[in-house]
Amino acid sequence: MIARRALLAAGLAMPAVARAQQGEPLAFATPFGFIPAFLEMMNMVSGGHLQRQGFAPRLVGAQGTAPAVQQLLAGQVSFIRATSIDQFLAVSRGNAPLVSVATLYQAGAFNVISTRDKPVPDAAALRGKTIGIVSVGGSTELLLDIILKAANIPKEEVRREVTGNNPGALQMVRQGRVDAFIADIGVLVTLQRANEPIEAWNTDRYAPMPGQCYMTTREIIARNPEVVVRFLRALKASTDEMRTGDLRAIFTRAGRDFEIPGIRNLDPLVDLIQVSIKDLWMAQGEANYLRNVPALWQQADAGIRGSGIAAVPDWTALWTNDYIDRAKS
Repeated sequence: MIARRALLAAGLAMPAVARAQQGEPLAFATPFGFIPAFLEMMNMVSGGHLQRQGFAPRLVGAQGTAPAVQQLLAGQVSFIRATSIDQFLAVSRGNAPLVSVATLYQAGAFNVISTRDKPVPDAAALRGKTIGIVSVGGSTELLLDIILKAANIPKEEVRREVTGNNPGALQMVRQGRVDAFIADIGVLVTLQRANEPIEAWNTDRYAPMPGQCYMTTREIIARNPEVVVRFLRALKASTDEMRTGDLRAIFTRAGRDFEIPGIRNLDPLVDLIQVSIKDLWMAQGEANYLRNVPALWQQADAGIRGSGIAAVPDWTALWTNDYIDRAKS
């Protein structure tokens, strides 16, 4: 008995990545490295949630959504986290058999940010302006196109400049190089923590759609639907722990297994997750926690199709709640 307890204690003392070698192999991928916003994915491994579902997990930090999708389609990973707009594009342009089995962000992660002394308070104010985007052809430029269509502003009446996704873009506004810029919630929280005099509004005001979703392929679902349910049980366990647990301790534990940028300064990372949970995860209420909300998918299809970005044959085929409902039951 003593020897058994000693072995158990030794096993629990090992890093989660080492303990994860036992069980059914399962690889899944973030769309961009191991940044703090993907804590729930890292916690699925470091917190032992996937191991308790019988998996030997391996989390891959892809360098962009397109590589993550490619890995999923090639069978190198079984699940990825990506935006719904990326799914629409992949299905429309390449007939990719992607299915969203859960939605983490029930609202858009991007905001239009300007300064208080020269605010850009709504879509109508975009006319004739220069707007910063994260990258050419990326999600923020596509969201801008949808917003302009909703406001009946011709695309050519709004100039674009790449400002990246960082708080430094605010200096470009102050220098007059752009009038406003689009950035994710992490940038917004950083600027708010610094008490910068900014105005901001979420792109969902004009371009509502599911934000960050968990995707797999039809083949994986057909081959082993129980794997999907078990994966989603681990996802729910990880996010539940983050909602009610000590985020500093969760970050610290994950930092032993993954190279998380900024891990030495936990306060802003904790703020980011707390805001994400309140404003993004729970934007559609407790009843829709982690579920795909049909109205959001329908609105996404209308906006994406209406702005000429992409057209899928059937927007209802892009998602299912069958497996997340089973995982939550």
